[in-house]
Amino acid sequence: MIPADFGRVGLLIILGLSFPALPLVVSQLLLRAKQRPENPDPVKNAIYECGVESEGTAWGQFNARYYLFALGFVIFDVEVIFLYPWAVNQASLALTEPLVSIAKAAIFMGVLAFGLAYAWRRGALEWR
Repeated sequence: MIPADFGRVGLLIILGLSFPALPLVVSQLLLRAKQRPENPDPVKNAIYECGVESEGTAWGQFNARYYLFALGFVIFDVEVIFLYPWAVNQASLALTEPLVSIAKAAIFMGVLAFGLAYAWRRGALEWR
């Protein structure tokens, strides 16, 4: 990477941080200048979801199977993240080492398929 690229990255970081911060700062300045009203009341501060008032406590128990399915989703989502750069560079890899690059991806997917088959055989994907 050349040093000019770091300037561009720095500018993008500054813009990315200032984009959400600017409205918050302006809102606080308008509040201090008495241009923005602040009228708290119990109805405004009440917790609701989708327009319906909450019932019970926030400490509800969930079945552990939900976490297993979420973990499986994350695993296969990470697989896509790792395979995407390989797919982008496949054209250049195919010129130098055509079968080696495909074999590496096949081994990677094979390990994940083995893990999926193991979890399936052990019954981790069954909803009981």
